[in-house]
Amino acid sequence: MNNQTLFVGIDVSKLQHHIAIMNINKRLICHPFVISDNRDGYQYLSSKLQALASQPNTQQFKIGLEATSDYWKNIYYFLSQQSPQFQLTVINPVQTRHWAKTELRRAKTDAVDAKDIALFMVEKNPVASLTRAPLLDIIKDVDRQIYTIKKQQTTTINRLRLELTKVAPELEKATASLNAKRILAVLNTFPTAQDIAQARFEDLKQIRWGKKNWSLPTSFIEKLKSLTDQSIAYKTASGAGYVVQSLVRQIAHQQQEVSQLQQQMSSLYQQFSDQDSILTSIAGIRHQTAIVLEAYIGDVKRFANAKKIVAYFGLNPSVHQSGKAKGKSRLQKKGSPIVRQKLFMAVICIISNKTGPLYRYYQRLVDSGKPKLVAIGAAMRKLMVTIYAMLKNQQPFDENKM
Repeated sequence: MNNQTLFVGIDVSKLQHHIAIMNINKRLICHPFVISDNRDGYQYLSSKLQALASQPNTQQFKIGLEATSDYWKNIYYFLSQQSPQFQLTVINPVQTRHWAKTELRRAKTDAVDAKDIALFMVEKNPVASLTRAPLLDIIKDVDRQIYTIKKQQTTTINRLRLELTKVAPELEKATASLNAKRILAVLNTFPTAQDIAQARFEDLKQIRWGKKNWSLPTSFIEKLKSLTDQSIAYKTASGAGYVVQSLVRQIAHQQQEVSQLQQQMSSLYQQFSDQDSILTSIAGIRHQTAIVLEAYIGDVKRFANAKKIVAYFGLNPSVHQSGKAKGKSRLQKKGSPIVRQKLFMAVICIISNKTGPLYRYYQRLVDSGKPKLVAIGAAMRKLMVTIYAMLKNQQPFDENKM
């Protein structure tokens, strides 16, 4: 064998992985084969590659695998620990899919996909991916769970609001935020307008809420009484408030879960760094947001420049223009939507404070005639560039350098 590098394509799936191995001349070294997604399958692949490595002039393997959900991570981390000859590259499936279209593929099977990935590795020769610390993935997964629970909480609150229209419509209309612990404490004991109206002042005063076990203010109790005294609620029979109490317990449990996961995330970050994130030096970025952004970014050195990280998280504008037809410019929205959501909320917070260089940059764009959403997108992009520079140089935020 005269080639020093062999190219391996792995088509990842949940239960098994298809493998194709090629040389620099795009010739298959062996017939494509399948391994199970377990240790025996991984060991078989590793031993097969090690056997090929023992042949003359074979110095390294460039292994490409698509980022299919999270199914690629186990085999990726296994192979990365097997041999320094294994150079692994995680490929965006969008890249290989569009590349395969340019080859005018007429068939699409797992075996064909594995060969396409191997061919992609031969032709494009992408750089090896930097192996992330598994701890960062743990932080990411914790944050995703928080994100999921908060979405469920929003759904539960909407259901609670709908239920209150039947048992306490006056209270529902007068309450801006139903996830406030004070109103939840009331509804847990007195779930209907009739219950609140018939409750004694002393009984309402005994309700406790919050970490410091506060009691309800007298003015708040009087407001509750006035709202529910002549309620138009049609559900007044025994058990009318059971659904409300169930939803209140569900919201309370969701709030507790989020709080516990946030504490665990902070503990995980302390294993990663013994100091607080330097991103918290930016006004508008809270501790939890800073932790998550660092987890998603990982080793900032994997991005050659600021443009790379901006493109990675889909913060660069996408322009569609053909001839005289000029389309609108929008963010590409590639990469993690969670990162964009956190940057969006951070920019909104900064704008609301009306101070700092990022606010002034946003205001200049608005004053020049840019729509507010376009200006916010530009501010998000500028914030990411600032974060990149801070992490790369390990220096806190300096508004004179923004």
